[in-house]
Amino acid sequence: MTSRTLASILAAASLLLAGAAHAQLLGAITASSTNVKVGEPVTITANIDVINANYCGFVVGFGDGTFKDAVSNVNTPVPLVITRTFDKPGSYHVTLGGKNVQNHPNCGGQERAVDITVTGTAVAAAPVASATLTAASVCEKPWKLSGKLNAKTGTFTCAAKAGTAFPAVKPVCKGDLSYFENSKKGQYGCKP
Repeated sequence: MTSRTLASILAAASLLLAGAAHAQLLGAITASSTNVKVGEPVTITANIDVINANYCGFVVGFGDGTFKDAVSNVNTPVPLVITRTFDKPGSYHVTLGGKNVQNHPNCGGQERAVDITVTGTAVAAAPVASATLTAASVCEKPWKLSGKLNAKTGTFTCAAKAGTAFPAVKPVCKGDLSYFENSKKGQYGCKP
């Protein structure tokens, strides 16, 4: 083998490895509204652009000192959809960044962000609270509870035929739980 051929093979291998190292890139982060009232639910969607493989970790920072770690892999499809509220008026810089989570390497790319302005006092939103959780109250018709409702933690999954329209009003999940939707499986709910 000539040194020129060896150099070409090494250069090609280097490019392949560089591409594999950035098989997933941070995508867009969006908010259902960038102007909300205190206590009003806002849905934040964090996307990961999957190029070759689906295996990386990321973090969503809410601009108030709280964060949500997440992973993108075959068992956890993206986008990550989080419905939450803000307790105080102000400007919140919500970020999406790469992070080593559960042995998943960082998703590549530059940090993404969306700014949310929170004002005044909200019309009372009905958060999902453990005192009000019942099997009959967590899923909107035609959705049905899949598995068990955990009234202590607030986790639940509602299921319907794939393609069924998701509820217009998303539940506000308790504590560190995140709202999720999976249109392929016909599911939504609150999970860690």
